Amino acid sequence: MKHDELLAKIDSFTCCSGAYELALRAAVELHKIVQTCFDVTCYCPDHCQSCRTNYPCLTIQAIEKELG
Repeated sequence: MKHDELLAKIDSFTCCSGAYELALRAAVELHKIVQTCFDVTCYCPDHCQSCRTNYPCLTIQAIEKELG
């Protein structure tokens, strides 16, 4: 799931409000996609800006799993 799609899914839940929604959105923002290579001719996988591992990182995977 892409970063924007994940944020939209968080917004679609009515049960997540107030502090919980803000905390979840903050976690997603910290772990957003960063491209490591801007050269059109090479392939570099997207990385998590916080973990510096391939995206989706373990944090995003856990959030996606729990949101369904």
